[in-house]
Amino acid sequence: MDSRTYYKADIIEALIPKKDSTKSSVYYVKILVEGHPPLKTNEVARELDGRAVWNKRFMLPVDMEAQLEIKSKHNSIFKPGSRSLAKVGLDVATILRQPVVAVSQEIRLNFPSDDVLHYDASQRGYILVRLYRPEEPISEPISVGKSFSVLISQLDTFIQIVGVASQIHPFVNLAWQVVSSLYTIARDQLDRDKSIGELTEMMEDVYTFVDDIKSFPSRLASQEETIKKIMSQTIECMLFIQEYSGHGFCGRALNQQWAGEQIRRFTRTFTMLKASLNTGVGVQIALIAHRMYEDVQSIAQTQTLAKLHPVDMDDPSRPTCLPQTRSDLLFSVLSWAMNPSSNQNVLWLHGPAGSGKSTVATTIANITRDLGRLGAFVFFDRRMAARNDPAAVVRTLAFQLGEFDPRLGASISTVIKGTPSIRQSPLRQQFHKLLVQPLSESELAVWSQEGPVIVVIDALDECGHVGDREDLLSILALESVKLPPTLRIVVTSRTELDIQQALEAQKNICGTPIDINSPANDKDIHLYLSDRLQNIRSKNKYLSLPQEWPGHDVIDALAARAHGLFIWAYTACRYVENGQDLEDRLADLLRTDVCSNYESALDLMYTTALESAGRWEDPAFSADFRDILGVVIAAKNPLTASTIDRLNEVASVSRMRPSLHTIQHLGCVFRGSTNEPIHVIHPSFEDFLTDRTRCKRDEWFIDIHLSHQRLALQCISSLRANLKRNMCDLTLTRSGVDVKILPEDVTYSCIFWIDHVCKLEGTEESLSIVVYDLLVKHLLHWIETMSLLKKARHTIKLLMRLEDWSRSIQGRHQELCDLLADAVRFCQAFTPVIEQHPLLVYSSALPFSPTNSVLYQLFKDEISIPVVVGGFRDEWSPLLMDIPRPGGEVTSLSLSSDGSQLISTVARWCHVWDVISGELLIQGPKGDIAMTVFAPGGQLAASCLFSGSIVLWDTFSGQTIGQPLKRDQGAIYALAFSPDGTRLISGGQNCTIIMWNVQTASIILDPPATHTKTILCLAFSPDGMRYASGSRDGAIRIWDAASGRMVLGPLHGHSGSVYSIAFTLDSTRVVSGTDDKHVCVWDIRSEEASMPIKLRGHRSTVFSVAVSPDGRLIASASKDTTVRLWSLETGEELSHLVRRHKMPVRCVAFGKQYGRLRLVTGAKDATIRIWDIESVGSMGVTRKHKGLVSHLAFSQDGQRIVSGSLDRTVRVWDPITGQCLLGPLNLEQPVHSVALPADNVRILAADREGAVFAWDATTGVHLIATPADDPSNHSIVGPLSLERKWVVDSRTGTALTMLPTMSPVRSQASFGNCMVLGLANGGIVIIRFPDIPQLV
Repeated sequence: MDSRTYYKADIIEALIPKKDSTKSSVYYVKILVEGHPPLKTNEVARELDGRAVWNKRFMLPVDMEAQLEIKSKHNSIFKPGSRSLAKVGLDVATILRQPVVAVSQEIRLNFPSDDVLHYDASQRGYILVRLYRPEEPISEPISVGKSFSVLISQLDTFIQIVGVASQIHPFVNLAWQVVSSLYTIARDQLDRDKSIGELTEMMEDVYTFVDDIKSFPSRLASQEETIKKIMSQTIECMLFIQEYSGHGFCGRALNQQWAGEQIRRFTRTFTMLKASLNTGVGVQIALIAHRMYEDVQSIAQTQTLAKLHPVDMDDPSRPTCLPQTRSDLLFSVLSWAMNPSSNQNVLWLHGPAGSGKSTVATTIANITRDLGRLGAFVFFDRRMAARNDPAAVVRTLAFQLGEFDPRLGASISTVIKGTPSIRQSPLRQQFHKLLVQPLSESELAVWSQEGPVIVVIDALDECGHVGDREDLLSILALESVKLPPTLRIVVTSRTELDIQQALEAQKNICGTPIDINSPANDKDIHLYLSDRLQNIRSKNKYLSLPQEWPGHDVIDALAARAHGLFIWAYTACRYVENGQDLEDRLADLLRTDVCSNYESALDLMYTTALESAGRWEDPAFSADFRDILGVVIAAKNPLTASTIDRLNEVASVSRMRPSLHTIQHLGCVFRGSTNEPIHVIHPSFEDFLTDRTRCKRDEWFIDIHLSHQRLALQCISSLRANLKRNMCDLTLTRSGVDVKILPEDVTYSCIFWIDHVCKLEGTEESLSIVVYDLLVKHLLHWIETMSLLKKARHTIKLLMRLEDWSRSIQGRHQELCDLLADAVRFCQAFTPVIEQHPLLVYSSALPFSPTNSVLYQLFKDEISIPVVVGGFRDEWSPLLMDIPRPGGEVTSLSLSSDGSQLISTVARWCHVWDVISGELLIQGPKGDIAMTVFAPGGQLAASCLFSGSIVLWDTFSGQTIGQPLKRDQGAIYALAFSPDGTRLISGGQNCTIIMWNVQTASIILDPPATHTKTILCLAFSPDGMRYASGSRDGAIRIWDAASGRMVLGPLHGHSGSVYSIAFTLDSTRVVSGTDDKHVCVWDIRSEEASMPIKLRGHRSTVFSVAVSPDGRLIASASKDTTVRLWSLETGEELSHLVRRHKMPVRCVAFGKQYGRLRLVTGAKDATIRIWDIESVGSMGVTRKHKGLVSHLAFSQDGQRIVSGSLDRTVRVWDPITGQCLLGPLNLEQPVHSVALPADNVRILAADREGAVFAWDATTGVHLIATPADDPSNHSIVGPLSLERKWVVDSRTGTALTMLPTMSPVRSQASFGNCMVLGLANGGIVIIRFPDIPQLV
């Protein structure tokens, strides 16, 4: 610091000549004092009267003349180039020598009249300054503002030095932006902070390197890496100061103790960077990240995150912007990302095909990765199934963000452990639980203090088809606002209608179109063409092309034809590069017309490229081209040329020419090789080939339907040629197997053959025959292989799709339909087992399949599989899933509109379940809850309480929304939403029905009481025009939904309380269930409703009724423990479809899974069950005893089995046939143990009290028993044992099978290769294993 006299100077305003002023200009004053760093005001726009106003104060030395320069620049978030308007001198010493009385005075400094930019004679520009007389000499303080001004000036200079062609230019640009922004908003505040002053003074010292580079430009190359680190550290430091000062994303100042240590760390790092510059020695300097974490990601945490099954997003070959291109656009996006004042946390960058969106996205990802701020980078590709699946987006983002920040990773891992099936949950549920919820936890509140984290989502238009991505778009549009403001999401896509409609109107989304007609874009196209063609020239040195080749005129002509599209420029350069004569290729391009729109320009480019192949007159070449392109375009994942060739070979395609023989002539529109996947150069080329009106030639047109048909047959042929039992020569083990690497043609065919078949709607019967022939030979082999590929769960949905296809084709193949229906049930029942090991398809799933099933009958003669003696069951069980929830009876059930989620009210608590997996997703509000209902749409639910209030809550978070709805209704027992979800009706103890506006939480209708007793049930009609109510008074009333007026009723047909009511699909009938054991169907089309049709069959109170979504069936749940199904049309009970619980059934609802009708029931035993509607089989193994089987034993020769049960009986069984040979032999107490001694003439048993019994083994006559006859004295230990669910050879540890879901095993015994299991439900299962030497 120096000791001298300073004075205060306020830069008040300036008058800007009109002719210089434009609406898009901003102005500032730059102050130059010799020997001092330059200072500047903030930037302001010109007011209507021509003035620019600042009122900014500066401290200037008295003894030095100041030069004031007024400058203008274009008001853009792009990096500007400023220009000088005028310069005026300020000789303060002369002014202050004049005798004045005032402490301050205003000085008007006129612009010089000869200033070249001042050409409006009617005005004279000026700068108005207020000067303050100094009272005494003062010492110059450390000035943060001064240091910032120096940094800005040095960065301004350095930008001009490095130029846009430098790799470090984006970092310099961004550093300039963050320093300038912070200088504008926080300079005065920071001037009072000594520690920040010392830090910025250190940075000011570091930035003297700019002067050195300016004097010796050649030094830039050797110091570029260190300078890049300085820029990165400057950006981090400014983001820290931004938060420290309370002007950042957090909006409040940081903890001072932690901030002080961070300032010291930044200072040390800048000191080391300065030393590295001075010595010229590049050293390893760890840059300081403003982000606070230092934890190391644990292996266990990484493994947990991997359970999300994220999509692999590794693609190092993705192109990036050339250094000199797209600088304005990149700067715009990065400035938005770093700007905390923007309330928009999503930036949607959109433009036409080929405009360079993906290249920009990749470049942004790379820059932010270098800055340590790339949280996730997800990019879509329509040609790769994994990378175009909307269902995988959220979990892939969660995985990458969890890897990026270990704190977030730990929080996400907790969610995964709590909900293992989270990746099967609906997309909104995933978004909330994997992103919103972890980021809102208190442990991660520091995220808001650590500056921006960038997420890049590229090519959203290639993420599934329009219908597929609807949920994803809805989440981006409506849910992204719930994320922390520091999480900045950049999305790129074409301007597709569905994406535009979803994102355009959202306040938190910044829509940014790419203007392909802008001068900046045209300049970038010129630069790109020049760079690529120069590179081509250098690769062809023997052609001796001139240095300036191809010349500015040619570049201009090519750029005009590109019509602003980078893909045109890219394809044109490849076209030139792949030619023998470069000049001829350029001439071909220049002979084409300049088109009027970008699509025509692309079509002309692709036409020129294809015509260059020169073999289209050869039918064989044209046919090969269409065959290969058909596979490339129809394939769900890119395939290598060798894989395409193998698919051709197994399909016995007569043409055996290698694919590369054709592809080699089309290098300008293809990418790939023998061992690298073949791609078309851009999705727009695929669009061109599959649209006959665009490609215009039959030789080029690709019929996508025929391509899918051909590829489907190729995949089927590949499976027939390669699939077999035990594909990888495995041994059954309890530890499972790792993913196996199979040949690409086999892997692809396994995963995608059904996709290609199902694309062929309305196809001929011939294809169904081919599919059937494949499945009758290889269905189990295919399921095994899918398990090898860790895709066993995919088989369910794939087979359901194939079954739907088989029922829709012309000339329906009934055997195929039956087999597929059975295969779906097979995979539903056994996928949890098959996932454990692929060979369990044969050793567990097949043996335990129903003996009457199509699949079992087809494959039961498989060699060397276990046999369940007598069969495990005859038919498929109707019970698909049990969801037990201890704590009390299930009082209500409600399914979401899409059938994917279920809310149950159990013991006055409510829970949200995943219907497919049975996993608990979220717990709702706690309290005295009577019932809960889903609102249409599935995100909102309402719960009514016995206390008389209603709670609205979010089904994704479990959090309540707003204040409870309350009106003096007493206890509330019934709720119903209108079909559009905008209204809610409630009824209860005070006999009134209130209608609520869901959005405003206000009452719409509050009519007087009309029922005479408590209202127990309510229902809206599907058309929303009416609602119905049922009460303890035994009456049903129908109401007008608009006026609240009763339009029908009271309807009396029940003799007891009405517990449940439901409308039919056409809103013309009402179904009710009551105390009188009847289900009634009422016709409500006329005001004089007839007496109801009564459905009789229940033996006790009917608690709940439901109508199926297709309007065909009625379901009723009763206190008699049954759920009965009725035909709505005939009123007849479908007695073969009765479903049962152990206790009274309180509620029933219909739902759908993959288009299949399901029944969901809840009972007093707190169990929720999901049922198949059509199955007629028993729920479990046939009962051999009436009680739990407590003990089992083999005879010494293995020819008989004896069983004892809690039903107080003993029986003898044939282990070969499973038939009962003797019994029941009765005891007075439950049986504790049994035995067949070596003499084979007696049967022994002991009861729970220790009494011993004996019978003749042939006749069953009672014999006298002695203590020596206790069964424990005659027990034998067999070679097999049950370890959890695995049957193993207890001597060698060899696994033999894994038991599927069944009643719990309570007893077991074995002899040789046979094992018998006693079940809790009284069943006995005898399993005979293939002859194994050590067992026989």
